[in-house]
Amino acid sequence: MVKDVKGYFMPKLIDTPEGTDMIGVRKKVNNLLSKARNSAKPDKCILCGKPQTSFCNSHSVPQLSLKNIAENGKVLHASVLMGIDVIDIEKGVNNSGTFHFICNECDGTFFQDYENEQNLKAMPTDKMLAEIAVKNILLQLSKRGQEKELYRELQKEFHAYTNLEDLEEIKELDVKDYTEELQFHKDIADKNIAGGYQILYWSVLPYKVPIAIQSAIALAKDLEGNEVNDVFDMSDTVRMQFLHLVILPLKEESVILAFCHKRDKLYRKLRHQLNSSSKQKVLQFLNYIVFAYAENYFISKTIQMDIESNEKLIQLAQENTGYPNLGFLGPDNFFGMKYQPIQMDEIPNFLDRDWAVE
Repeated sequence: MVKDVKGYFMPKLIDTPEGTDMIGVRKKVNNLLSKARNSAKPDKCILCGKPQTSFCNSHSVPQLSLKNIAENGKVLHASVLMGIDVIDIEKGVNNSGTFHFICNECDGTFFQDYENEQNLKAMPTDKMLAEIAVKNILLQLSKRGQEKELYRELQKEFHAYTNLEDLEEIKELDVKDYTEELQFHKDIADKNIAGGYQILYWSVLPYKVPIAIQSAIALAKDLEGNEVNDVFDMSDTVRMQFLHLVILPLKEESVILAFCHKRDKLYRKLRHQLNSSSKQKVLQFLNYIVFAYAENYFISKTIQMDIESNEKLIQLAQENTGYPNLGFLGPDNFFGMKYQPIQMDEIPNFLDRDWAVE
């Protein structure tokens, strides 16, 4: 239980009773997740379409960056801040942020332009941006497939839902949108089409930051608090527009990149805001986005004590578009009415030099 200065209590998302056999619970959860992952695997590679019996252990964030912030081969996952005791908070680099959706050949060739430290230090090309976007959308497709299968496993095991069909329908709409998004960016990469992307921010910092992320984010609010996407509109006529955020620690530097495609016009205001703001404020905002919106981020264990003791950071990581408890509102949290969302200047800016790791 965390209490902020305004007296609002935020419980853990899953508060396990005292005396619970946590080893047994974790085994049960890991077994359910494993079944869902295996059931969600397609019968062919999503990129090349060739039938497959096994898939590559693809990394959503390049291993080269995870290794640069790993301690004894391990990194912290977002679950360290989420208050979910039944999920591992750290894993080895080989098993961090992985998905199984494409073949080994595609994984080794399609992303080779951007998964290269020297290339990352230069202004990214449209082909590199397309490769990043494809990887980000592949992860989303994989996650939606796993979530759908997990719902089914939970239903078989616990009869957990009265509206399973409705949940599956929502996931299917997501899959449809992501499949179209994937093909859009894949065509750009395959045909090496130039001029389509808009870089909102790019910088190579002369130090190594302690976090790594690569993610497609449907931003709800811009730097000034204006609405970008209406993330609560579930209409099948609405297409979420994505900001692609990349923070990759290199051996002695860090690449910070935010971009979108020019067709995603909802980010026009944000582009102007970032261009007219100081570097410090831009980095502060991008750092905030990581913890406010994403879950596919990884943290150096060297700052574990700092993040686990920061109440504001924990609260932010458990928000969903400004609502507590990942948006699951009820009488226990006053239906979110008394909750004050965390602001970007209330949390540490891990992109600042002060947080650099050796």
